[in-house]
Amino acid sequence: MPNSGESPSSSAHPVPRAGASPTARLVGLVVLVLFVVLTGTSVLTLRPPDPRPADAPAGEFSARRALTDAEVIGKEPRPLGSPGAAAAREYLTQRLTRLGASVESRPQPVAQDAEGTALVAQVTNIHGRFPGTAGPQAGHVVLMAHYDSVPAGPGASDNGANVAAVLEIVRALRADGATARNTVDVLFTDGEEPGLLGAHAFVAAGSLDPENTVVLNLEARGVSGPSVMFESGPRNSGVLSALSEADRPIATSLADEVYTYLPNDTDFSEFKKKGFTGLNFAFVDGSALYHTPGDSIDNISPDSLQHQGDSVLAAARMLSGQDLAALADGSDDTYFTVDAFLVRYPRALVLPLALLTVAGYAFTVWYAGRRGIARGGAGRSALTFPLALAAAAVVGYGGWQALCLFEPGYADLSMGDSYRPGWFRAAFLTLTGAAAVGWYLLLRRKVSAHQLALGVWGWLTGLGLLTAVLAPGASYLFVWPALLGCVALLTALRLTGDEPAGVVWRTVAVTVSALVALPLLLPVIVLVFPTLGLSLAVAPLVLMALLVSVSLPLLALLPRRTAPATAWLALAAGVALVLTGVRVDTFDPSHPRHTTLAYAWDADQGTGHWLSADNAPPKWTSSLAGSERADLRAAFPTFPTTLADGLATQSRIATAAAGSGPAAPSVRVSSGRPDAGGARTVHLRIAPQPDTSYVSVFADTSSHAVRDAEVLGATVRGGVNRPTSAGPWKWGFAVWTVPADGLDIELRVTGKGEIPLRITAYTRGLPKGAGDLPAGLTWGTWGANLTDVTAVGMTVRG
Repeated sequence: MPNSGESPSSSAHPVPRAGASPTARLVGLVVLVLFVVLTGTSVLTLRPPDPRPADAPAGEFSARRALTDAEVIGKEPRPLGSPGAAAAREYLTQRLTRLGASVESRPQPVAQDAEGTALVAQVTNIHGRFPGTAGPQAGHVVLMAHYDSVPAGPGASDNGANVAAVLEIVRALRADGATARNTVDVLFTDGEEPGLLGAHAFVAAGSLDPENTVVLNLEARGVSGPSVMFESGPRNSGVLSALSEADRPIATSLADEVYTYLPNDTDFSEFKKKGFTGLNFAFVDGSALYHTPGDSIDNISPDSLQHQGDSVLAAARMLSGQDLAALADGSDDTYFTVDAFLVRYPRALVLPLALLTVAGYAFTVWYAGRRGIARGGAGRSALTFPLALAAAAVVGYGGWQALCLFEPGYADLSMGDSYRPGWFRAAFLTLTGAAAVGWYLLLRRKVSAHQLALGVWGWLTGLGLLTAVLAPGASYLFVWPALLGCVALLTALRLTGDEPAGVVWRTVAVTVSALVALPLLLPVIVLVFPTLGLSLAVAPLVLMALLVSVSLPLLALLPRRTAPATAWLALAAGVALVLTGVRVDTFDPSHPRHTTLAYAWDADQGTGHWLSADNAPPKWTSSLAGSERADLRAAFPTFPTTLADGLATQSRIATAAAGSGPAAPSVRVSSGRPDAGGARTVHLRIAPQPDTSYVSVFADTSSHAVRDAEVLGATVRGGVNRPTSAGPWKWGFAVWTVPADGLDIELRVTGKGEIPLRITAYTRGLPKGAGDLPAGLTWGTWGANLTDVTAVGMTVRG
């Protein structure tokens, strides 16, 4: 039994080394093999399954069967109100009818005016229903995917493949023979791309009760990668149990937390706001093709579609047979997958677990200090650990900036990922590992493996407590490695002495933290890379630095030269991977460079402006838009969306000579007398030019106020909805479905005199002077509704 009395001074006990003995080397080799196996299994579980053939059993999901529908749906662009959307709608209505659903598909007005520029449209959702056997007690399982696309591409992956997946899931459910207890609703939403308009309209209609309804939404923000359940609704414990029925689910509540900070939404967001629970699935790799002409049927990964279909089918099959009313009593859970097993526990336990870890860490440091193994070195490790984190940040940020200097076109890949980013991801991870080992080499003469671990665990403990308060779904990443590492070290300290064998087993004990961290952190690192892109690689690389650092005690079990050899080998491999990526990941006609370009004609001034938000415009773009940045808002004050506000402040602008430009819409204005409350009605009749895609209307609110507006049968709230916009145009809306025979708008306004109104009409395509988009270029991802567009603006008064 080890002596539990006062420890001698550290001068009497030099830092123990574990790796000198043959026993230590043998044990180190065993632990190393375990590390390699865990690394392999953690990565392999993220690989989507092979697609099942078209003749797979009827009750199974087959990606090959689903692709048959995807080929029809994703053959042409389907923006809101387009002929392509109408053709897809007709096809989907027929398919659902043949599957046995009662189908409702009718236009309805909608105004999305919660914040920012209001969005107005006539949307046509497709709602198919398969009644359950429970009658009035039946709940509803909603299988949802949007069927529209951006104008820039056919949207085969976003979201044609997922629409096809829903059809295949329903077919598989029907093949089970017996009708399910609950009603299965299929909802193909319209107008998701402009701003979740179809989902907003459906939720506002109030046809479903959040207390007995579960929503399963299918999305894509790329063309490949594993299917990830990245967001859940309130009271998620019951629906998470359904996800566990899938063979290889991938889910993490960290994604729930990250998603809240990203400027992204899906149709599920509209349901979640109203208290619906559910699960949100997506695959996100291959984002260089997202919202581009490259989102075609040829580029969809059948493996990703198979994984998405398997996961959603398993969840839908279980949920369709259980009492959904019981879900109302569910808890909010933290969740994550380990080697394809779903782990979950109530979120109410997150903070207590973090506090327990703090207490356990404090006791471990105290007890290790009594045994003489924590003095000085643990503090030195904790204080210098930010060097490893800073190195990771330098690799991520500096690496991306260097790549953009070498290939300027990378800077305009709006999702921050290149076409073949795997080389650079591997390079950044390897260089981060080299930096972490370099930090260890600086310390190892004065810091033992146990002290190194205690210092890193201090950071894990602090992060676990911080995230437990600010982002509870992420706390598990830090709490479990720290807590179980402390338990292992305390056990070893209690059972071993200071003899060489005891030092070895204490070192083995601190590697337990790494063996726990590996299956938790590594899958997250792999998944975060395509989610955030290479441009935001700092985030996964900081996690990588944590993972490598908590694993460094393993090096103390191996020969002394292993650590410097590892650092140099990782550095050489990282450089080689970067050089290979630079050589392989180039732009060519099959992997075209992204660009943005629009033309804005001010009918009041008789001047035109070529606009581009490119950071490094290619020659064709700069020949039109120039190379100098300017603020578009001074020359052309209104664009319809928040995204365009960003475009406006970053644009490269070339002003064309005055003369004749594209034809403006015909606008008739009439105004009534003020009512008893001082408001008068201003009526606009806008006759658009042929092929007008959408129209925006903005009001000068400097001396007037808009109380509300009636557009397409929908009401838009007045006031100020663009408070941060420059100039006086602080209220407005965009109409995304413009009737060919004209658009009638009524505004109720207050204020003396006539109110200035800015009308802008947008059509797809550029003036003939631009010529065709050259080979080797494609329209960029962001601003998919604001590039390859001609805008004509004019001011009227009413």
